[in-house]
Amino acid sequence: MQERLLTRDGRLLLFSTLLNSIPVGYINVVPLVYLAEIGYNPSVIGIIFSASAIANTIGLIPFGLLVDKYGRKKLLIVGTLLPCVSYAIFGLSLDPTWLTIASIIGGVGFAGGLAAAIVNPSIIPMLASSTSDTKRTTLFGILQGSWTLALTIGSALSFLPSLFSSSFNQSAKAAHFESYFIMSGLAVVSVIPILFLKERKSGIDRQTSTGIEQAFPQLTQKRIFSGRIGFTITSWSKIAMFSIVLALTGFGLGVLVQLLPTWYTLRYAVSESTVGLWMAVANLATIVAIPIIPRIVKRRGTVFTAAATGVFGACMLAVMPFTAIFNAAATLFAIRSVAYGISWAVLQSYMMGVVSDSERATTIGFAYTAMGLGTSLGTLIGGELLGAGLLTLPFVAGVICYVVSSVALPLFFRKVKPPEETSLFNLPRISE
Repeated sequence: MQERLLTRDGRLLLFSTLLNSIPVGYINVVPLVYLAEIGYNPSVIGIIFSASAIANTIGLIPFGLLVDKYGRKKLLIVGTLLPCVSYAIFGLSLDPTWLTIASIIGGVGFAGGLAAAIVNPSIIPMLASSTSDTKRTTLFGILQGSWTLALTIGSALSFLPSLFSSSFNQSAKAAHFESYFIMSGLAVVSVIPILFLKERKSGIDRQTSTGIEQAFPQLTQKRIFSGRIGFTITSWSKIAMFSIVLALTGFGLGVLVQLLPTWYTLRYAVSESTVGLWMAVANLATIVAIPIIPRIVKRRGTVFTAAATGVFGACMLAVMPFTAIFNAAATLFAIRSVAYGISWAVLQSYMMGVVSDSERATTIGFAYTAMGLGTSLGTLIGGELLGAGLLTLPFVAGVICYVVSSVALPLFFRKVKPPEETSLFNLPRISE
């Protein structure tokens, strides 16, 4: 029987992700430009958006442990609903304190606050479990495609405030507030597909993992984490290495990419609708690369593919500060987005492939915590640099971190193969 790429649960998860991520694409463009236009110092904007990463960092490990122990569906519903509160706050106030609170709750910034700290350890393992090892990387490519399609739609909707202002004679403030309420409603709707999920327990995987450990003790890690949570972690060394890679990636994301719309405004004096259009183009370009991910991985392997595309994307970022024309800089970022989209999809699949199902949420919790630390620190530093008028230094810091993280990946994992790349996995099955 041919293996299915998209199961019923897989389709529901992807549809929910698509709906829930459209507001993310919107919030990661419009407020970053609008707040700068009305006089917010970029350092204050950096603080607001870094609060999201800090909250995400604090919440990931405990929620990752809770998800593995108590189940994923209920927590996924809670995490998916939380952003509607954040968007509503953005629709009610311009006070920095309230905007920071909204950022902490979630849905603001790429880190996603407490909402993403609940959602990521839930949805990523659920997707990985919904398909086979041989189809997993393709599925994560589709997940990346759904994410980028949603960001494309959200970024393209950056014309809404100007449309509301011109069509309904609203002030800029009222038009922005109304658009945030629309995003809040969309976040609520995104919960509906999750209600129809059929959550599967991971007990079989735990038994299988234990059997493998007994048969091949030289291939497993020593159990060094246990306690009242009721299970042990056997992949601690892998988690530590993934955490280093993602911490560096997170710093590059925070210091540079998170505040890129603000940088565009300061460097080229472009409007939010223009920035939103080009951010949509960058996201849309990423989708083009999704079908070629399985082919590249099959020829080059997951680790090499993730590392090589990561380095290439960093090179595109390195050229951007030297361009005098906005369209040229935005085009370079679009090319970078294609490379990074491939790298991130492959890396997520690889992470889920080299740890057992019962530890996937925990792995996400620890590794994404490290990424959140990097993102929060990077966003704070990036905001300060932009506030001081140092428009090139964020690129220097970001490119260095992206390159180092990409190079570290094959250094750490050159001998660690996912199941679909091992000869043991490809042996014919013994009939019972």
